[in-house]
Amino acid sequence: MQPIFYKPHPALSNLVNNYMISHVKTDSMHPRLTFPFPPLPEHCIFFYPFDKPTNEIVKTNEKRNHPGCLIVGPNTDRLKLTFGYNHLVIKIGFQPGGLYRLLGIPMEEMLVYKEFDGQDIFGGDIPDTIDQLRNADDNVERIDIVEKFLFARIAKLMRPAAMDEVLPEILKYGGLMKIDQLAQKACMSNRQFERVFKERIGLSPKFFSRLVRFTKAWLMKEHRPVTSWTEVAYSCGYFDQMHLIRDFQEFAGTSPSIIATELAKQPFSLGNKIFY
Repeated sequence: MQPIFYKPHPALSNLVNNYMISHVKTDSMHPRLTFPFPPLPEHCIFFYPFDKPTNEIVKTNEKRNHPGCLIVGPNTDRLKLTFGYNHLVIKIGFQPGGLYRLLGIPMEEMLVYKEFDGQDIFGGDIPDTIDQLRNADDNVERIDIVEKFLFARIAKLMRPAAMDEVLPEILKYGGLMKIDQLAQKACMSNRQFERVFKERIGLSPKFFSRLVRFTKAWLMKEHRPVTSWTEVAYSCGYFDQMHLIRDFQEFAGTSPSIIATELAKQPFSLGNKIFY
């Protein structure tokens, strides 16, 4: 049930950070599995060859059915994710700024629409790709299919800029690097850095850094439930536990203790990770 992560082909490594594949089958005589899902800083393309999951934005109670291919930009909302009975997901996790380079769409637009149906962006190639994934014999073949999908589009890829070399450092240092240091590394003024950053990531550098730090805290508790919130707070660079609680209220809409209770009820961990 635990997801399996794979590294991309070297020729795609400046675009793709990781692939993830997870396959969970459950009995249709029982309720579908539902999991608390945190806001994540990763931009992704998800393929669902079999049953499609649904999600609910906890803050608004808005429910959405996932299409067979889902494109997700900046996610700032806590979700309830409900699996189908035959839940196979293949995720392409992009390097920071990678989805922008692939699509050429300012990521600020993703904040408005939240997500896109892949067929609306890539057209008729999506049903064929989903069909190939459905009929693949194993994960090696599935990775080969998604990499062929990416290689078919690499010729039109936007060239990486100095900014793209700097963005992964926010993840590497858990959102704790100072923005002026990042701007200096990208050879930009602070104002120019913020403008280009929003275009590539969809959020301001400061807000994105807070999101990275919050997500790190959530995942630390999810992976190691016995860890105290005080330990989580200091491990993730919070000044004290009150600052951690403030971020949970903003990003999750509730307290850390409520999230811990929800995580404890999960039948298994989703295995989310932050890569850099």
